[in-house]
Amino acid sequence: MKTNIEIINDMIKHLEELDIVRSDDIPDISLYMDQMTGFIDEKLKSFKREEEDKLLTKTMINNYTKNKLLPPSDKKKYTKDHVMLLILIYFYKNVLSFADIKSLCDLSIYESFDKKDGSLSKLYDILLSLEDDKKSEIISDLKRRLEDTKGKISGFDKNNENVELFTFLSDIVLEIYFKQHLIEYILNKI
Repeated sequence: MKTNIEIINDMIKHLEELDIVRSDDIPDISLYMDQMTGFIDEKLKSFKREEEDKLLTKTMINNYTKNKLLPPSDKKKYTKDHVMLLILIYFYKNVLSFADIKSLCDLSIYESFDKKDGSLSKLYDILLSLEDDKKSEIISDLKRRLEDTKGKISGFDKNNENVELFTFLSDIVLEIYFKQHLIEYILNKI
């Protein structure tokens, strides 16, 4: 069994390898649903928990459209803007409800959608640049948290890697919970 340090180092390596598709890498042609789901599935495959997982299905896309998260296709074809929005929805849906995603996207995404001035691509790329900055912050934070965890569990058996890993992961879960709560709080105020 790997030690916690080895697990964290593997996690850091995995995090460094994660990449969200850039707007320049998204075809500037309209895609049919199967093409779009295949494209997103291939480009975001490093985010899959299990290799056989599907990141995006026809049912999901239809639900996003029905719930007004995604504008409808044009004659069963999806634009580059659809692809960018679907990628964002993929990440948002793991943290936010459909209503919260809609409120968040109402702030800027929807008004940029299908404009021919490239404003959605610009906004999308700004979000991706934030992701690049976050990676290095998260890596530094993970290393610090592991050291902090070791200090906090000093009253336990020091050789108990499970207590250390449980405390480390719980610390991250609590942070995510509070950040999610803050997002929901702000979205409820607008």
